[in-house]
Amino acid sequence: MPEHAPLVLVPQFFGCLVFDRRTSRYLPFDAETTALLTRLRDVPVDRVLAGVADDGEADRLVRFYEHFYGMGFFTVDGRFAGTVLDGVEVPADHLTGPLAVHLEVVAACNLGCTHCFAGDLPRREKRLSLAEIDRLFGEMAALGSFRLGLTGGEPLLRKDLFQIIDLALEHGLAPCVTTNGLLITEEIARAFGERELVWLNVSLEGATAEVNDRVRGAGTFDKVMDRLAVLREHSRFTLAFTIMRSNLAEIEDCARLAHEVGADTAVFRPLYPVGVAERHRELMPTFAEYSTALNQLASMEANAPVELHHIDPFSPRARRETQSVVQKNHGCGAGNSVCSISVSGEVNPCSFLGPEFVAANVRERSLAEIWHRSRRFQEIRSLPSDDPTGDAVFAGGCRARAQAFNGSINAPDPWISEHAGAGAGLDGRNPLVILDVNAGGCGR
Repeated sequence: MPEHAPLVLVPQFFGCLVFDRRTSRYLPFDAETTALLTRLRDVPVDRVLAGVADDGEADRLVRFYEHFYGMGFFTVDGRFAGTVLDGVEVPADHLTGPLAVHLEVVAACNLGCTHCFAGDLPRREKRLSLAEIDRLFGEMAALGSFRLGLTGGEPLLRKDLFQIIDLALEHGLAPCVTTNGLLITEEIARAFGERELVWLNVSLEGATAEVNDRVRGAGTFDKVMDRLAVLREHSRFTLAFTIMRSNLAEIEDCARLAHEVGADTAVFRPLYPVGVAERHRELMPTFAEYSTALNQLASMEANAPVELHHIDPFSPRARRETQSVVQKNHGCGAGNSVCSISVSGEVNPCSFLGPEFVAANVRERSLAEIWHRSRRFQEIRSLPSDDPTGDAVFAGGCRARAQAFNGSINAPDPWISEHAGAGAGLDGRNPLVILDVNAGGCGR
């Protein structure tokens, strides 16, 4: 396995993002700091300081260096501890490449959950070969798109899954695998433990068999508990929960369960009204219910035995000044910071939007060309934030919710309306137009 520098500086229209492979996080920097980091790639900090005449500027540089030296940004001789992604196309109005790519590696599953975003499975499609996946991973690395979510269906149904993971690691990507856990054996647990995954997400939908199995099927909870006992002997993992009306009453118990079974992290995301879940809208929480659940988790966080991540940073509690705007429109992450690729190579701004929004296929066009120039991606970035006719249009939130509840991806997200109606106010900022530099896991 080739060795990769711990940091990669990816040029962007506002300056750069530095991807830290040790934490799988992107950190944003402005143009001035980007120029400094680029210079420090070749010149040690003492030589840079020697050329600074202004004492105030020198002091700022020293404080910057000392702070980020503590984060492992610099070598002992004072140089930037990474590489600069050269030769990339830097657009004026969107990111050089997606921050995360969600790749569906198999369109089949051994469960039939009533909330599955993947829709009815199995689907009969000609899946990408290892050679095609290898080429795709090379294109991702060239774009600075290092975060990779491997999804399904159930990824462990694909017999060459670990070959796919190894290809990702060879290209310097940070893969995350989401599984229902039922197919984990000791051999598979060892194989996960031997690899540098961002996260291995094991999905559950409740802290008890009664609540979980209502969604995932009878007997699922106990079987997953049995498999987790094997997994924790060999590999780090997180428990991933979807917040639904069916499990609101035991959200805090879900976090406690994560600790009890040996998970490093508990991840919570909202249910989206897509796929099979579109036929089970009774499971959808309101924004008030979702926000209450997040507030309960936040109140636990100071004393929580595991780290908690809220993947959808919609709650006001999740919006901090350390979060940075990385796009120039009122869109969600779809086509702005993420994209999804189906098992057969169809590229979509978001896996929640459905096949009618597919932009192109990676078998026919490069990921860079699709990201920068495909009509679907250009359209979703240019949808207006306000309408001169006075009609309400999308102004932040989730396009999939807008489509499901209001009939169009350019309609208002009802959660935004509820949020504003509650008097919280958007404070001039769309709650989802941020890069959460503190978040982990492989959330969207």
